[in-house]
This record gives sequence, C-alpha cells and structure tokens, in this order.
Amino acid sequence: MKLPVDKATLAAWSALLGLTDKQTAATLAEIEKTLRIGYEHRPDELRDTSFDQLISDMDTDEAALMFLINGLRQAGYPAAAYDVEIRGIFATLRDLQQTS
Repeated sequence: MKLPVDKATLAAWSALLGLTDKQTAATLAEIEKTLRIGYEHRPDELRDTSFDQLISDMDTDEAALMFLINGLRQAGYPAAAYDVEIRGIFATLRDLQQTS
C-alpha cells in the first residue's frame, strides 16, 4: 500500500512523532489493515474498483490524520490519539451539517 505522500513527507511525519523505523512500519501496517477492512465493506457501486485504485483517490489530509492517530499510538500516546480521533469525527460531522 502506498499513501498519497512522498517518502520525504512520510519521514517528516515520523520524525515529528519521534517514531523509529519499526514504529513507522507498524503505523503503516495498521493504516493498511484499517483501510482493507473498509475496502471489504465498500458499497456495491465500488465493487469493481481495486484497493489500489481507491487508495490512490485518498486525500493527503486524510492520510496525515490516519498517520497522526496511529503514529501517536505507536509512540505510546494512546490518549492523545483518541483525542485527535474524536476531534476528527466531530469536525467531519460539523462539515456534513454545514453542507446539508
């Protein structure tokens, strides 16, 4: 799986979180696992779309948020990861309300 960012960006994110190479790999593996679960439950309209095609459409901000949440867990900050995740959910809900 390839996130929609270059290696330099990925390295910068890892450095900001203080992740080791092993923690970065575990973070990426967790993101892929999460995305594959979503892929298995995709709507019927997307049944003919491959996993790689759907991932290539991922927004950089979405990838950054997933990396931040999972990276914080890998770095030993599960409470901070939870806080970021909840704020992301509320921001999404707020955006959905404004577009309705």
